[in-house]
Amino acid sequence: MARRKLVVLGLLLAACQMQLALPDGAECWSLSGRALHAPELSPDLRQEREANLAVARRHADSNPQDRDAAIWVGRRLGYLGRYREAIAIYTEALQRWPGDAFLLRHRGHRYISVRDSARAQQDLRQAALACRTTMDEVEPDGLPVPGRPPHSTLHFNVHYHGALASFLLGDFDDAERRWLDCLAVCSNDESRVAVTHWLWSTRMRLGDVAGAAAAVLGITAGMDIVENKSYHQLCLLYGGKLKVDQVKVGEGSSGAALQFGLAHYLLVTKGLAAARPQLEALAEDAGWASFGVIAAEAELARAR
Repeated sequence: MARRKLVVLGLLLAACQMQLALPDGAECWSLSGRALHAPELSPDLRQEREANLAVARRHADSNPQDRDAAIWVGRRLGYLGRYREAIAIYTEALQRWPGDAFLLRHRGHRYISVRDSARAQQDLRQAALACRTTMDEVEPDGLPVPGRPPHSTLHFNVHYHGALASFLLGDFDDAERRWLDCLAVCSNDESRVAVTHWLWSTRMRLGDVAGAAAAVLGITAGMDIVENKSYHQLCLLYGGKLKVDQVKVGEGSSGAALQFGLAHYLLVTKGLAAARPQLEALAEDAGWASFGVIAAEAELARAR
């Protein structure tokens, strides 16, 4: 019953947000009612990303039967913070390729970005079913990380984003099942530490302290990590192999992920009052599209 109430609350929050007219230029409302606009980019970075978008559009226009061309237009829009336009691109493409796992995976991701976790959950559940008849493959990086070749796959991203949508809605039973599905398709340490962080967090919310401890047993300091150092540090913290004052917080989405992990660690070990200041600070972060910021907003929304 408690889980059902949390899910209903999440659905109601999303519905209320969607009924409010957005100010000009805003992408969405935060879960606290703040109008969120596309993040500021340096002139050089904006020019580069606009040029990449123009190339993607030309390719899609010249190849209307190429599903991947449509996906890249959506991805390039997303890198500019134009998430609603990206959703529209994926929605139009889904009319041509209904039920396509790749399109549903990307649209689900962008529904999370605009705080519509209920629609994200629906898309990603449908994508997970489609994955049963769709071969897994590595997805190319749109924003490559130096020193790390592409490693994220279709099936991983479908399960990962689907589990995250359920976590944001407070549907922790469903989130745990989907994190386990995601863990089953992990083939590298980068993916394992990301999923393990969320699995530990989810089991702690379910009151399964022993299960949470078991989840981080295999995480060691010597793992091959370049991209997900924040999640790696958090897993070492959860397993008692690192102390809070030894955790190094970076910037950007990785830093936000780590800040949420630390705030959530306080939430499940010391209670909401201890975690609230960190959650509130993170919820106001300018990098509002990062999962850490969205998760902080969701926690505060549930507390309200």
